[in-house]
Amino acid sequence: MKLKKYCLIILTSLILSNCSSAKYLNKKINNSQRAVKESMSKELDMQFLFREKYINDIIELAKKHPKNPIIIVESYDFMSSGGPAVYVRLYNDEILIKYRLGKTNGKKIREIQYKKHRTNLKKEKYYIYNDLMIIYDKLKLKKQWNANPDEYDDKTCSDGANTIYSVYHPNKKIESMYIRCWIAQYKK
Repeated sequence: MKLKKYCLIILTSLILSNCSSAKYLNKKINNSQRAVKESMSKELDMQFLFREKYINDIIELAKKHPKNPIIIVESYDFMSSGGPAVYVRLYNDEILIKYRLGKTNGKKIREIQYKKHRTNLKKEKYYIYNDLMIIYDKLKLKKQWNANPDEYDDKTCSDGANTIYSVYHPNKKIESMYIRCWIAQYKK
């Protein structure tokens, strides 16, 4: 009987610590993003809630690949002003996880789900998004990847999309960068 009680206490502690670490990480990401784009406060408030749907994937990637930074890309469609990111990508040089916001069809906001697709890049010959490759190369070279957002911003685009790039470093530091429109050209 005592063994059951101890096991229950340990299991409960593990669940609670995982929940608190997920909330803490979500808050750190949110704070980093607010520092670079406070004018998107409605969108960032909404994304804070929606990030709960994939925050554990970020934590899992960090645990499985503790030496790899994780790029978190949250893209907001110009049509969803005040809403959550329509597209989300997580990338750590080995795994790419993509999410697309499901259709609302009158659902309550908490019922809307992201559709998830996961790809193991080591097993497949897979086209990597140029923006992710450019940022990851700078991270590998220990360069300040977000020092000059204008370096990436393409002033010719007119779709109105907004994207926030965040990097979750192995030392738990989070850095973010806002780019209104980036048409990346990766050069090896």
